[in-house]
Amino acid sequence: MKNNSPIFAKPPSDNILLEDCQFYHVQDIPGLSEPTKGSFDLRKGVNEYLGCVDFLNKTVLELGPASGYITFYMESLGGKVTCIDLSTEKDSWDIVPDCHHNWKIKGRYHMNNLKKVQNAFWYAYKALNSKAKVIYSHINNLPVDIGMYDVSLMSLVLLHLQNPFKAIQNMLRHTKEKAIVVEFVNRTGVLSIKTKKNFKNLLQYLKQIISPRLPIIEFYPKLNGNRHAEIDTWWKISPEYIVNIASILGFEKSSINYHVQYHNGYPLDMFTVVCERTVPIENCNYN
Repeated sequence: MKNNSPIFAKPPSDNILLEDCQFYHVQDIPGLSEPTKGSFDLRKGVNEYLGCVDFLNKTVLELGPASGYITFYMESLGGKVTCIDLSTEKDSWDIVPDCHHNWKIKGRYHMNNLKKVQNAFWYAYKALNSKAKVIYSHINNLPVDIGMYDVSLMSLVLLHLQNPFKAIQNMLRHTKEKAIVVEFVNRTGVLSIKTKKNFKNLLQYLKQIISPRLPIIEFYPKLNGNRHAEIDTWWKISPEYIVNIASILGFEKSSINYHVQYHNGYPLDMFTVVCERTVPIENCNYN
């Protein structure tokens, strides 16, 4: 695949104004006097977030870059990153069609916000002199010619997709070595961890309550009989669900890492699954 392939998006020719941006992550950007305001601050825990994977001289496929903090961090570690993000012109958000919510309006709202997040990506892209490539496509309709990558990453994406199995399958189809998937341990935040020390003490507890580990996926819009207003969120997903899917798709070696990140200033429990390819791609069925 040539670098000038038409599937790659071109950076905007016009300068993007900061007031037209919405940053998903707190980011340190050259030219700004202070970090950007964002919901997630991964700066102290980004290595754990990424499963401590080595990105040096690796080609990376990132699905769902948001405003690009992870993209540019992987680049700083020597990764050559290609991002997949929704097209605000051709794609639509996987909104839960709850008849008690105006899901059509919510869908347009999310796509309008996405445009601001993409503005933030390109703003940081220019300030950091990034070389990352961008492809606008829904993950379930990836172009066939995007090629193969050493490492793939999907962080906080599966919970927003109607068909998470197909998303994992599509990602692994283009992955040669390792795949990284990041999700919330508990979407409702029942397990609240205030200090790193407490979190270490909780690891044994987590192992006890999850073992024997079950590949569970729960339907979030009607979780425990309660209707939830977050109609952009479909699922609560266990790490074992991801591990089991990966294992039948040629990635039989996996590790699960629990960690704490910060969301709007509060600790949030998360997990990262790192899967390694053990079966040659020609022996796998990704259709």
